[in-house]
Amino acid sequence: MERTQEIFEKIEAYLNNTLSQEERSVFEKEMEQDSELRTEVDKHKVLHDVLSDTDTLAFKEKLVKISEEIKAEGTRSGSWFSQHWKMAATIAVILGIGSILWFNANRTNENQKLYAAYYEPFPIEDTTRGESTNDLGDALLHYAKGEYDRVITTLEELVHIPDQEQLSLYLGNSYMNTGEEQKAIDIFKNIDNNSKYYENAQWYLALTYLKLGDTKQLKPLLTAIINYNGVYKESATNLQTALKK
Repeated sequence: MERTQEIFEKIEAYLNNTLSQEERSVFEKEMEQDSELRTEVDKHKVLHDVLSDTDTLAFKEKLVKISEEIKAEGTRSGSWFSQHWKMAATIAVILGIGSILWFNANRTNENQKLYAAYYEPFPIEDTTRGESTNDLGDALLHYAKGEYDRVITTLEELVHIPDQEQLSLYLGNSYMNTGEEQKAIDIFKNIDNNSKYYENAQWYLALTYLKLGDTKQLKPLLTAIINYNGVYKESATNLQTALKK
């Protein structure tokens, strides 16, 4: 497959659903017969995912501007100059997208390293009051062993026991370790600011945002934890400094 501007435009039209039904059917048959074309389409899909991120909106605006300039230049200039301008713009786009891919991958990697460095499960405390003590004991045993998926089912039933808010921390930590970060966020946010576990909840909420790479939510939360001037102040300060590097 020859990688031409026409092919790129057709791929973009295919991904943006602007081809007619007949054109789409023809293009899909071409993909079935041409493995290189399928690979190129997959690459463009990845770029679409990257450019859908809110952090790249400014770059997308630049691409739109480049596209408009290309069209205007093509009207004013001859085909030779227009084609070379398109080629130069395409190279600039590829380089820019490459930088975004590298930056996003590097940032994600750094966030995961920081998460691994700062995360420790909330330690088990004496938790014996309330009903279903045997179930709770089993859940805490699984929690201590890191068998978080076995903790969740039990704690989801027990987390509403009065005066047992530490159960919410165990459950939230279990969600963090089973890929259910949004449930963890909901749990930590639901712990009242008058609770003695409020600061713990805020710290684990911050770590959940760190794991997700949501620095927009993370940064002000770290500042709030530092201003709270509690047991997590030093850790929050160090993490805040690390994120600025």
